[in-house]
Amino acid sequence: MSLRIVAASFALCLAASAPGLAAPPGNAGAAAQALPAKADPDRVVNDPTIYDTGPDGQVNLAQVNETTSLKHHSMAIDGKLVRFTAGAGHLVVSGADNKPEAAFFYTTYTMDGAPKNTRPVTFLWNGGPGSASIWLHMGSWAPKRLKSDAPTIVSYGTQPDSFPLVDNEITLLKQSDLVFVDPPGTGYSAAIAPHRNRDWWGVDVDGQVVADFITRYINQTNRQSSPKYLYGESYGGIRTPIVAKLLERQGTGRYQPDPTGKPPVVLTGVILNSPILDYASNCEMVDAASCGGYLPSYAMMANFFNKSPARGAQTVEQYLEGLRQFTSVRYMPVEVMTAAARKKFLDTQKGWALLNDLVARAALDTLTWYRGFKQLPGDYRNELMPGFELGRYDGRMKVPAGNSYAPDDYINVAFLNQFKQLMPYYVNYRSASTYEPLGNAIYYWDWSHNGTTDPNSLADIQVALTYDPGLKWLVMHGYEDNATPGYQTELDLIGVDLAGRVPVRWFEGGHMTYNTEASRPALEAVISDFYAAPPFGSDAAEIAQQADAR
Repeated sequence: MSLRIVAASFALCLAASAPGLAAPPGNAGAAAQALPAKADPDRVVNDPTIYDTGPDGQVNLAQVNETTSLKHHSMAIDGKLVRFTAGAGHLVVSGADNKPEAAFFYTTYTMDGAPKNTRPVTFLWNGGPGSASIWLHMGSWAPKRLKSDAPTIVSYGTQPDSFPLVDNEITLLKQSDLVFVDPPGTGYSAAIAPHRNRDWWGVDVDGQVVADFITRYINQTNRQSSPKYLYGESYGGIRTPIVAKLLERQGTGRYQPDPTGKPPVVLTGVILNSPILDYASNCEMVDAASCGGYLPSYAMMANFFNKSPARGAQTVEQYLEGLRQFTSVRYMPVEVMTAAARKKFLDTQKGWALLNDLVARAALDTLTWYRGFKQLPGDYRNELMPGFELGRYDGRMKVPAGNSYAPDDYINVAFLNQFKQLMPYYVNYRSASTYEPLGNAIYYWDWSHNGTTDPNSLADIQVALTYDPGLKWLVMHGYEDNATPGYQTELDLIGVDLAGRVPVRWFEGGHMTYNTEASRPALEAVISDFYAAPPFGSDAAEIAQQADAR
């Protein structure tokens, strides 16, 4: 893998958007009711252990304190008082051979009084590889969130050191308990000696150690019978299907007996937020790949800056569908031509018509498209708004060229500052370690997976579905994401005949759609429907699908 690919991959780490409380099947609306008062007392954890997150970082088993902090809260959700507990700590994770692998740091939010056998639990992580879960934790679905209001940039001079910290009116706690997971070498997580963090820095070993964490958490907290969901962002599009496959393959064999006697559940659903599913099909990662998957996102960026007259009065959904057709029928067949054949075609009347139609959708100018028909993402961003640097994660965000910080870094200082403030007062957790939001795992990563070093997770999705045909899937993308474009995901799924099985939904915004205020109600509606839906292929699901068709 070239340095260009590594650098582009590294940027994926910042990854790193309905009214009413949705009750999953069998939950009897438990989340929507005022719940009993707290049971366990609050507990403060002051962890003196230093967790080294560098490549050779490790921690001795005897130094790991598995005590979880506890702090009880209540908040109003849709006019009803709900009580929940925030907590954080470490769990020592072992493989099937019972040998310790890593000490995982995690943060939880659990609804008080909800029966565990019906209350879902969702495991969330960002990507990178090398990213902690801070971006999802502080921006998306926890009970508290930072309101960064993308694509607003308040000042070009310095990065903000804080954003408004607000009650999350659409917290995912409505549907599920939440566990934010930091893989080894991120956050406060480290390998257990004699392992080093870099021992878990690879496509396959990363998936396995994260799956091992989930198994340990389930046994430690007696969640064997709970409905279970995985939520992965960005490189999470590679990690999460692998974890799903491993959990489904493992089944319940490593579960301890459930004290309730209820039947155990392996996995219920998977959400992928702005995922990359195949490195080999992404033209930012692999030079030979088509950039057709990016073209609709280019056009959406151009539309945001009022440079795409082709949209006219169309709705965004109508415009996106037209962009799909334009890209697949007219653009991509020409892009794959040899240079000589393409030039010959572009010199014809039909060729010039295509170039003019490209300008009407994705801006730039006719000569630019003529000379560089295949526009790489970085080149396109540089050309769309001369004199400005546009965001890779969110193509709507711009700063003047040469600005003291890049648009992609706008939220970094505030998110880390306020995470450090949130943990002591809101979660009762304090650490002597330095929290690592974004490590350097990318430079040590073993990319090997299924016989290639340009990994994809499409086969892992297929295997997971073979083990569990009823497993629910949902993919969410932002229109202006210029890192992991939504149309490329659609093309990847079409290529393995999964387009009808794994739905892709689009929202206004970039890589972290939930940071766009206008998209949050639509995101909540889609996610609520997903949690409430029955297993795929069930009688109830078929009835619902037929009703939708009518």
